[in-house]
Amino acid sequence: METNKKGRVKTLLKKYGYYALAFVLVLGITLAVVFSSNVEPYEEEVPSQTTPVVFGLPVESPTVLKWYSDTELFYNDTLNQWESHKGIDMTSDNLSVYSVLDGVVTDVQTTYEDGTVVTITHSDGYVSKYSSLSEDIPVTISDEVSAGEVIGTMSESSANELLSGAHLHFELYKDGQKVDPSNYLTLENK
Repeated sequence: METNKKGRVKTLLKKYGYYALAFVLVLGITLAVVFSSNVEPYEEEVPSQTTPVVFGLPVESPTVLKWYSDTELFYNDTLNQWESHKGIDMTSDNLSVYSVLDGVVTDVQTTYEDGTVVTITHSDGYVSKYSSLSEDIPVTISDEVSAGEVIGTMSESSANELLSGAHLHFELYKDGQKVDPSNYLTLENK
């Protein structure tokens, strides 16, 4: 009877031994991977203390002449055509133009279409662009400016919007993409 049991075990091992060996090997490899990996203990993520970006107004007590729109067309009286308007045109009794955030002046140029333009790069991926300014700009490239600092004066220098009178054409970019400035500025006649 003893030999009969040994024979059965041998037959069983021959028949299913490879499966048992494969199972032991897979189990061993799995345990080795689990115990050898550098698993860091769970730590609760603490939210970082970030202060929200607060934009100032580019002009004092602005009256909006034309809103931003990338879906609706506006009629441009000067050019006598319909077009999208990816900025906000505003005017005020005080013609001074102010930086909306702290930043660095990265461009000052004058073109026929846009007039005199000041571009300021801010933190957090923001860039503001001020067009239709007079030529007497008190800032130059690489100047550091503070929020609320005068960077120019509204004028009629933009040939594209000449019939709008003295105004500011204001554009805002976030991470290289134009965005609607009214989502960042507190404008009363919104």
